[in-house]
Amino acid sequence: MYPFLLLLFAQATATSSRPVDFGRIEAEMAADADVLKSLERNGDDPTIKRPVDVRFVGQVGNIVKLQNEIGALGWRVVQRVPVDGGEMALDVQTDQTTDRAAIRNLTEAALSVEEKYGVRYDGWGTVATKP
Repeated sequence: MYPFLLLLFAQATATSSRPVDFGRIEAEMAADADVLKSLERNGDDPTIKRPVDVRFVGQVGNIVKLQNEIGALGWRVVQRVPVDGGEMALDVQTDQTTDRAAIRNLTEAALSVEEKYGVRYDGWGTVATKP
C-alpha cells in the first residue's frame, strides 16, 4: 500500500444539541460524504486500515481531562494546541478503514466523547491510501 500525499479533512457541523441523536449523526455523515467521495476520486482503497486523525476543541480543563483518558477509549494523543478564544484543541488518532460504516462508527464515538467531556468534535482527516 502507498499513502497518497493528499490529506483530507471532514469538518464537523456546528451544533450544540445534546444528547447525540440520529439527526446529528446524519448531519455529520452528510458533511463527510464529500470527503469520502474525494478520497475515492483520489484512488483511496477504503478497506485499508490507516491512521485517522480526529480533533476535539474545548476549555482547557475539559481537554486536559480528555487527554488523560482518551487512551482508554482506544485513541492515541497526537498533540494538544491552543486555538483562538482561549480554547485548546486535542488531536487524537485511531487506526481504521474509511468505508462508510467505519466512518459512521468513528462519528458516533466522537459525538459520545463530545457529550461526555463537554468538548466539540471538530472533524476527522486522513490520507488517501492506495493498494
